[in-house]
Amino acid sequence: MNYTTITIDFNTAYALRKAARRSVCNVRGRLYKTRNQIRSRINHHKKMLRSGARKRSTMILSIVDPRPEKDITVLSSNYSNDRINAADGNFFETYSALQDKQENRNRLDSHDTQEDDHYEDVHVLSHDQDGDDADGNNKLLRWTKKENEILYKVSLSTIENRLGMTIEDEVVASNTLFDFVKDVFSVADEDHDMLLLESSSEQDILIPILNVTVIAASGLGAKDPNGFSDPYCLLGIMPPKEQEVETGIDSLNDSIETEVDGKKDKKKKKWYKMKKKNKKKKKKLKLRDKVPEQAIKQTRVINQNLNPKWGESFTIDLQDLQDDIFHLEIWDHDEDTTVFGAMRNINEVSGVKGMQRYFKQIVHNAKNTDGNVDDFLGSIDIPIKDIPSHGKTDWFKLEGKSEKSKAKGKIKLQLHLGYRKDEDEEENEQIEEDRMNPVESYRCILTQLVEHELKQMENSSRWDGTLNHEAVYLLHQIAIQNQLTQLNLAYCRWLAYSKAHTLYAMDYRFLHSLLKMVEEQWKITQQTSSKECFTTKEEVTLAASFDAFVKYCIGLLRKQRDVFPPQKKNVVRLEWLLKCLQHLQALDIYEKLCPSQTDIHSQIINGIHEGTIEWFYRIRAFTEPGTSTDGEMVSAIAAMTNTLNLDLVRSYKYTGKLYQAMLQIDYFSIAYKNFDKLLGEEVIELMTGVNKSLKSQTIDTTEISTSLFELYLALKDLLGFKQYLNKSDAEALVLADYHKYFKKAVQNWLALAYNKAIQRIEKAVELDKVEQVDAMVKHSTSAVDVACCFGQIGEFYSKLDWPDIEGSYVFVMKITDDICRAALFYANIIHKDLISKGYYDDEGQFDVTDQLCIAINNIEQVRRSLAVLPKSLNWDKLFTLVAMKQGEQSSEQCKASLKEMLASADDDMVNIILKVAGRVGDKMRPDVKKFIFQLAYAPVKQSLDDAITPLMQYLDKNLITLSEGLLQINFQRILETLWQVVLDEMREQVIGEHEQHNQNQHNGHSLGTHTIQVLKSTITDYTKKKIGALPTMKIKSKSLKLRKSSTSKEEQKGLEFFVRLHSALEILLEFFNADGKGLSMEDLMIEDYKILLSCLVTNKSTTEEIITSYYSRRAQEQMSRSDNSYGELDVVCYYNPMDSKLIVEVNKAKNLRALDCNGVSDPFVMIELCPRHMFNLDPQRTKVIKKTLNPVFNQSFEFNIREEQCKKRGASVVFSVMDHDMMFSNDLEGEAMISLETIPGINLQGASQQHSLKLVKPVLTAEDQTMFTILSNRHGDKKASDFVKKRYHAIDQAKEV
Repeated sequence: MNYTTITIDFNTAYALRKAARRSVCNVRGRLYKTRNQIRSRINHHKKMLRSGARKRSTMILSIVDPRPEKDITVLSSNYSNDRINAADGNFFETYSALQDKQENRNRLDSHDTQEDDHYEDVHVLSHDQDGDDADGNNKLLRWTKKENEILYKVSLSTIENRLGMTIEDEVVASNTLFDFVKDVFSVADEDHDMLLLESSSEQDILIPILNVTVIAASGLGAKDPNGFSDPYCLLGIMPPKEQEVETGIDSLNDSIETEVDGKKDKKKKKWYKMKKKNKKKKKKLKLRDKVPEQAIKQTRVINQNLNPKWGESFTIDLQDLQDDIFHLEIWDHDEDTTVFGAMRNINEVSGVKGMQRYFKQIVHNAKNTDGNVDDFLGSIDIPIKDIPSHGKTDWFKLEGKSEKSKAKGKIKLQLHLGYRKDEDEEENEQIEEDRMNPVESYRCILTQLVEHELKQMENSSRWDGTLNHEAVYLLHQIAIQNQLTQLNLAYCRWLAYSKAHTLYAMDYRFLHSLLKMVEEQWKITQQTSSKECFTTKEEVTLAASFDAFVKYCIGLLRKQRDVFPPQKKNVVRLEWLLKCLQHLQALDIYEKLCPSQTDIHSQIINGIHEGTIEWFYRIRAFTEPGTSTDGEMVSAIAAMTNTLNLDLVRSYKYTGKLYQAMLQIDYFSIAYKNFDKLLGEEVIELMTGVNKSLKSQTIDTTEISTSLFELYLALKDLLGFKQYLNKSDAEALVLADYHKYFKKAVQNWLALAYNKAIQRIEKAVELDKVEQVDAMVKHSTSAVDVACCFGQIGEFYSKLDWPDIEGSYVFVMKITDDICRAALFYANIIHKDLISKGYYDDEGQFDVTDQLCIAINNIEQVRRSLAVLPKSLNWDKLFTLVAMKQGEQSSEQCKASLKEMLASADDDMVNIILKVAGRVGDKMRPDVKKFIFQLAYAPVKQSLDDAITPLMQYLDKNLITLSEGLLQINFQRILETLWQVVLDEMREQVIGEHEQHNQNQHNGHSLGTHTIQVLKSTITDYTKKKIGALPTMKIKSKSLKLRKSSTSKEEQKGLEFFVRLHSALEILLEFFNADGKGLSMEDLMIEDYKILLSCLVTNKSTTEEIITSYYSRRAQEQMSRSDNSYGELDVVCYYNPMDSKLIVEVNKAKNLRALDCNGVSDPFVMIELCPRHMFNLDPQRTKVIKKTLNPVFNQSFEFNIREEQCKKRGASVVFSVMDHDMMFSNDLEGEAMISLETIPGINLQGASQQHSLKLVKPVLTAEDQTMFTILSNRHGDKKASDFVKKRYHAIDQAKEV
């Protein structure tokens, strides 16, 4: 893959990247939006088709299933009407774009780190480097022609004198190496041939050597009687096969022995074959194994040890790298002793084997004539050609002298090949000594190879210092041929690569490893060698490289925003650079060589300070406008602040954490405080002048307000980072109170925003087109335009996030009031538009149109947009802050003021909607009145189905249209209006039937429209039973039959009238509920409905049913009564089923009221079974107890009745406590009753018990008055008239008292 390095500035790259992403997001957003709209339309049409296929099987309101309604706030968030926006110059959209732009900036950093590979590496050279370090050709080192030739000849000589040609070495062909070095040193072919001849002529002065380190041995054989040995090693080089040496020995130790022993050993052979073999072998050993005595190396003797450790190194000259053999023998050293001396050591013998060794030693000493008494332990032979160039360290198994003899143990050796110069033939060098010593030559050639490798690369930032195979092989040969130590290699590598680092971007992990290697090898050399690790010149050179590396890295840190852009790979590079500096400061060698430059930590802090300031002024110069107008200056400072914010985000997320974790340097605080100081001076100076201009109105508020808002948002984001500072630094910031400079600007903006909103509302209504409304959106474009405008105002304040509490409350009050006024303004415009189009005209036929539905839907949608104000303006946060600073009382006052303002606007808009909905009811009222009249006075033979059908069809037709065109809540309002119209018209029919009679009722009470009071259930059980059955009630196809009664024909006609209307009311209740799709039962059962239902139920009931319901209700009220202000009566009631008798015991009364003038009463009790039509029995009474308020009666009464009578609804025992009066009629103290269904003996109740009944005085309630009026209208019904007369009499008695 081909790569191209492109150099562009950071801001240009940022702008290009952002534009590309925005373009992709916009295209993707439009595709998703279009796809969702198409899916919504398809789903809607499917629902419509399914709905049209269904047939109504019952007469019920045909309300279309409510379709999903899109929230106006959701629609407005992704909505834009260019024609409306252009009316005010895209005033609100400009601010929304600024907010989105600011959010995108804040999110950019997280996206920047996702992909790193598309960034080209940037490497900034330090301009502080001396001119001697680099030339105009960007070379690491500058060579003269002669120096270049010398280095080239060193390379050629190295190639010709290669060491180690084993398979392990992966040998490179000589021609390949020659071509490689020609390319590296840029040498022509003719020059190469000449230099190769010169190099070849110098080869004889190099003598190959073998460096041997005898490390240790293990498992050696025991030769001494004490079970140990005293091992030592003899080592040397066997000559080539062709060379026969007359003076030699069978082995290295045989150089001291005579040839007599060899002849004796030879005569001892018994078989000819073996003898012949030994002769051949002996002849072979004589050809190969004769070594000069001066060439033998010997280790020290380690006494009494079978696992000795020597750790001794030797250098042995070689003659032939192909044929020479390295030979090593291990011997057990024995002191020269006589037989008698050996016998004196018998006390040292241990074990049977030790005794055997003891006798063997005595015999050996007795036979020995030349004084050599050492024992052979084993030997090894290693061909020189088998030793690889990188050396060999291994354990080698020991062998015996012959095939029959065996040796025990093994030895560990370290073998390395090399060269040395022959001192007798060494010539004086023609170049400087420091250039030609092996270490300097290796460093210079390595530097040349590194530069050659870097030139082949396009991206070196990830280079870990790995060279190609030819370069590695060449350097390896130079190192081994010149016997360079690991410290020499580490020294050279650091100098070469650290120098290359100043010209090419490199992997700092590799440089860090080089530092560790220098430190490790330096410490090892100090511990193992008494010599100095470096020469004086090498120390000076190494110190200079450390100092240059630190200065260069500090220079990079000053420019790290350009050198290390905020991607993961660059953060890793920065991390390893800091690790290099951190590790360098901790090195002992650095402290020794650079004692005055060890405080790298302070240099880094100073570099961060200086780099931050330099970068700030560079950004300032980049964003500085061409002119000095206030608007352009504000925009320039805003752009610069946004750039600083982006840098702070990256500093906190990446750089700051890195510095803190590694060096305990608070990078973020250093950068932030510098930005605050420098930017604060700019902002304060600028805003002081801008506020003067705003106050004097010498500038265009519309033009500069956008720039001011952008600057405010940028500064708000900047101050948001102060949470990462410590408390003292955060309080000392120059821009801590930045918002104070924008107060005047915000006030001007809010005033301007309200005017722009009014203009936009007028334009939106003007351009509104109802026929273009989406079927899924039950409102027109103007509602969305208005809601969008409100949302933009709220979003503006939300992004403003004013930090001052007092200012926040003022701004929230202002914005809330402006939006509420603007919403009401829109509702009034929509309402006026309906008026202008004749909606309120009385002439013409009324039809439900889309225009009507859209109008009230628009008002409702805008009203809904007000509901999000508390959230968008963050009321809760404001109330919490006010409570914390000024107390809960102030917070509650703020809350009450804002809620009252919002509730007032909401009520005003709802009233406008209800006014329009009420007009629908008014328009439909005449037709509803007509159909209800026809229903009420339909012929007796006409079924209820036929009578109510015209009304149902009329309602069904209009409500289907309303259901399809209205929002659900508006449809509910229309249903509530029509339900009220139906109730009013039905009530008018009921009132009209008895209007003449109601004017002559007792105490002037009437059932007129304006005098009917709130009624509870008149006949509770019956009403509850009917209401509970309403939702599942079905209409019978035949006419309802009237109950038989003894009333006259005129009353029978009246009962039929009420029965018909009651049944119709049940059908209409079910119709408006529509199986839960219409009004809920709770909304349907309003007070007017309950009053009408009670009236109808009562009118259609017989006299007995009405009276029964009266007593049933009174019995229930008795059970729930808790007020005993009229006293209490203790009684016992139970039924004896054996005798069919009801037993009533009146025990006592207490706390009665004084009804006589003497402050007491003469009480007695009347006991009566009610209602009278169930029990045709006379009442009974107790005796009169004189002058007491707590009489004790203790009397029992019996009533002969059947058990079935007691179980009937309403069957009760009524107790009337009377005050006996001799002169006048008796006074009523109070009444109480017990339902017979609950007494013991009925329905297997428990044992009899005393009841403390609370007395109550009868009063005329609305329920009683309605009931009495209905019964009074039943002329000729004696039961009705007697009951009414009796109850009025009891009420009169209670009033007289």
